[in-house]
Amino acid sequence: MSDNVPQIKSYYETYWSEGKKTFSGATYGYAPNFRRWMTAELRDLPTTTPVIEVGCGDASFTTDLAKKFNNVTAIDISAGQIAENTKNFPGIKFLQHDLSEPIPFAEGTFEVAWCSEVLEHLFDPELALREMHRILQPGGRLLVTVPYHGTFKNLLIALFKWDVHFAPSNPHIRFYTNNTLSRIAAKAGFQDIRIETCGMGQPVRDFFVPTNILLRATKGPRAKVG
Repeated sequence: MSDNVPQIKSYYETYWSEGKKTFSGATYGYAPNFRRWMTAELRDLPTTTPVIEVGCGDASFTTDLAKKFNNVTAIDISAGQIAENTKNFPGIKFLQHDLSEPIPFAEGTFEVAWCSEVLEHLFDPELALREMHRILQPGGRLLVTVPYHGTFKNLLIALFKWDVHFAPSNPHIRFYTNNTLSRIAAKAGFQDIRIETCGMGQPVRDFFVPTNILLRATKGPRAKVG
């Protein structure tokens, strides 16, 4: 892995420096649905809640978290993008970090972890989820989004979009169904897992072919001693 890490970091420096208009979460039709879901899932928490965004990219959703909470930390593999975010949003704590390594915070540091459109990019998504579980407080909340794959969508991809969807240039290397995402979250230690889907704001299309999975889960309470 040591030989691969610099290559991966270099890839994501180019990914953000040259592809921001393509890859920015704010440019996609699902963004309003993500924001509505985020608001609904976190509305009961106080503004002082410690929150971490795991894989913040260009801070498309970090700024939404910062509108609600005054203690937001965001991490991403791209040092260049983190530097740009730090300059543009000085009220948010940004840190460069590669998710192939342990997240550099102590156990129980945060009450919320938001991880949007990240797990599909990772060689070891279970490691990242275990780390998010570790740094959450007992009862802490995990909110994850990934691209949706289900039977009907997979059939359409196989018939019409195979070369595009699985092109070597596609940065996605993991593909999730509702069941596989739930299982990997449970394996990482999360409980009370809830799954829903959303689309791109096109009601008929979204009903038959959702675009994203939305997962909420919690870290269980601390085990009693004695």
